[in-house]
Amino acid sequence: MKRGLSVLCVLACVFLTFAPAAFAAVELKLGHFGPEGHPATIAAAQFAENVEKRTNGEVKIVVYPNNALGSPPEVLEQVIMGVIDMSLSGQDQIAKHVKLFDSVAIPFSMQGYEHADRILDGPFKEWAAPELEKIGLVYINSWEWGFRQITNSKRPILSPDDVKGLKIRTPPAMAYQAAMEALGANVLTIAFGELVMAMRQGVVDGQENPIGVIYDLKLYESQKYISIVNYLYSSMTHVVSKKVFDSLTEDQRKIIVEESDKARLLMRELVRKQEQEQIADMRAKGIRIDEPDLAAFQAAMGPAYEKIKKNIGEENFNKWMEMAKATEK
Repeated sequence: MKRGLSVLCVLACVFLTFAPAAFAAVELKLGHFGPEGHPATIAAAQFAENVEKRTNGEVKIVVYPNNALGSPPEVLEQVIMGVIDMSLSGQDQIAKHVKLFDSVAIPFSMQGYEHADRILDGPFKEWAAPELEKIGLVYINSWEWGFRQITNSKRPILSPDDVKGLKIRTPPAMAYQAAMEALGANVLTIAFGELVMAMRQGVVDGQENPIGVIYDLKLYESQKYISIVNYLYSSMTHVVSKKVFDSLTEDQRKIIVEESDKARLLMRELVRKQEQEQIADMRAKGIRIDEPDLAAFQAAMGPAYEKIKKNIGEENFNKWMEMAKATEK
């Protein structure tokens, strides 16, 4: 009897010593640039909580919002290298590594949020995922950032002529700059963290961002004119280091994808609901918010389209435009 117990003890020790790593709890870092309280942070918190709950604590996601792990380019590069496990990265950051991602930013190629959802959740994801895998990333989902609007401190923008000569800040992203230049703006690139001060000091006349950013940063305090032009859609893309993703069990990978799906939908719901509330509140504060006819703006995009086409390749440009057309309603 004692010999039998001894054998069982030895076998148990061997099992524990050589048990698969999959049974050990893993902690994964998720970095993103959304501030505290932003829908991205709320959705990421839900994602982390549900993954930990559904994996019985085997996978714990630690969320680092507001550039806590570094600037957006730095975080993405570290995910590619496998130093940081996953991120919600801007499409313009990913485009620096996979150029076809700049196709998402082709101005006026999307009719609205539902159209963006149909493209990004369907044909674009199928097209882009293999390209991301080549650089060591797993493309989980497109979450949300929003359609970008133009603000300025000088005058209402009702036509492209009203943009001409204005000093407009954009991120250092080719498609954004090309679009503003096509409208006749003098484009300046200023770090996101310096944007509020640049607005207040009059270093630039205006800028472009989704309504949520305009509202959260209180840019309306120095920018009394907002034009809803939906000129360009920008998203946060949920990517995971392929090395990290492949190290997880099949069930854990499945749970991460499923919970990212849920978080994506939550973020979209929050962003879109908040936008309407924020627009109403800014109007109540006396901010002029115009919704001009967009035909003239889109008609001015010829030079921007040529620059984007040259950057991402004519084949990629045409493929995106075909997908956009096929997913229209």
